[in-house]
Amino acid sequence: MLTLYSLLFFALSPLLFFAFIWRYGLRRALRGLPERFALGGDSRSSPTGVLWVHAASVGEVRAAEALLRALPGRFPGLPRLLTTTTVNAKELAERLGVAEVVRLAPVDRPGPVRRALARFAPRALVLVETELWPHWLNTLASRGVPVCVVNGRISDRAFPLYYRLRGLWGPLLGTLARVGVQSPTNASRFLQLGAHPEAVAITGNLKCDVPLPDPSRQAVLRSLYLAEGETPVWVAGSTHDGEEEVVFGVFLRLRREGVPLRLVVAPRHVERAAEVRRYAESAGFLAELRSRLSVSPAPWDILVLDTVGELPDVYGLAAIAYVGGSLVSRGGQNPLEPARWGAPLLWGPHMENFRDLGSLFAESGAALPVKNAEELLAAVRDLLASPERREKMGRLARSVADAQRGALAASLDLLEATLRSSPRAGAGCRKC
Repeated sequence: MLTLYSLLFFALSPLLFFAFIWRYGLRRALRGLPERFALGGDSRSSPTGVLWVHAASVGEVRAAEALLRALPGRFPGLPRLLTTTTVNAKELAERLGVAEVVRLAPVDRPGPVRRALARFAPRALVLVETELWPHWLNTLASRGVPVCVVNGRISDRAFPLYYRLRGLWGPLLGTLARVGVQSPTNASRFLQLGAHPEAVAITGNLKCDVPLPDPSRQAVLRSLYLAEGETPVWVAGSTHDGEEEVVFGVFLRLRREGVPLRLVVAPRHVERAAEVRRYAESAGFLAELRSRLSVSPAPWDILVLDTVGELPDVYGLAAIAYVGGSLVSRGGQNPLEPARWGAPLLWGPHMENFRDLGSLFAESGAALPVKNAEELLAAVRDLLASPERREKMGRLARSVADAQRGALAASLDLLEATLRSSPRAGAGCRKC
């Protein structure tokens, strides 16, 4: 199975490279190639005996931030190596300063993985959420490097494919030293795919352990984003293609009704920001990109977020928050960031990636799930007309978010157990 996977990976590699070019541009894609193949740089200056943490994208870096900051206190003397898959995530990690070394992750081929291991000699690898790469797991098992999963989850969409390929995944997941998962559903999925029962623990969601923001910062944020005054701001976060059209349509109808309102839209992929702004301007709105506010401040009806890592703060502007990826079939995005600010939550029918967490918010009265554009319009209109209801929903959202804390301590305990262990017997190397 591993041989077949290797052949498929090799055959698809040109497509992956062109995907990087399409997303990041030729210059950024080429600049990252040496790191992706674990080439270049001065290996003599690289720390060894590191704790290697892999967080694929911006969301995973945010989820791992508290863990990364806690590592020196719990494991003094062990340098932190953080790898990411996306360029945006690497840039965010460098700005946050959460690791001594930040690199783009080696591609899942034996050569790059071996070179990375030779350079950094990791004590353990920590995978955030669902970053399960066959050659990584196989090579680390053969070298005796234990692997721990934190904040583990397998989405509804991904699980059927993983399950069909359990002949590959079973032996590999059987090598994992520890698997910390977000919920019982995710625990069941890892077990069905071959993780050892004694390795799996329900530790909760690390995203819940980010400290609650200080509400007094909201005035500063309104000034920073030129949103002063009494006009409420609706923030639509992590939107996908097809959602902005719905959100702009609702916004247009409310403005035509004379409802005072401003809108911030944060596309899930910042590369789409200019396109989203053009769409907003074509609808007749004063639209501005976030990056231009500092250069040439201008009034706006719609602000399009084209920077990485600012959305958690932007939710501090929100009188109402819409959670993207949910009116289209993308499984939804993280509702915790607006909830921590005390914003009432709205989302569409597709919140499969956050089903358990979403149920907590909805059942508490902190969130209003909607099915379509008409229901979204009605929900926004009703909330804008009732400040008391907005305040109550926001208070409940903040309370629910705060009540979910505890995953950080459990994950650190899991990592401590990992460092005392080795890959499990019966590693997949011989069976693949």
